[in-house]
Amino acid sequence: MEVSAVEVKEYFVDLKKVVLERQSYWEEIDPRPHAVGVLIRRKRLSWYEEILPKIEETIEMLEDIKDKRNYIE
Repeated sequence: MEVSAVEVKEYFVDLKKVVLERQSYWEEIDPRPHAVGVLIRRKRLSWYEEILPKIEETIEMLEDIKDKRNYIE
């Protein structure tokens, strides 16, 4: 099964939305981070901060690939 660049881009755009929603959810649900566990909360939020730039970079790379394909054709 072959997947087009458009489908891959849509997947990563949707993934970015989900990650942003989860990040905001965990920031809202944890009003007392000192009582819940600072290290667990920090690890969770740092994962989101780490993965979001990679998702954005992938989306930009897919747009570049699309532009290059359009230029070649």
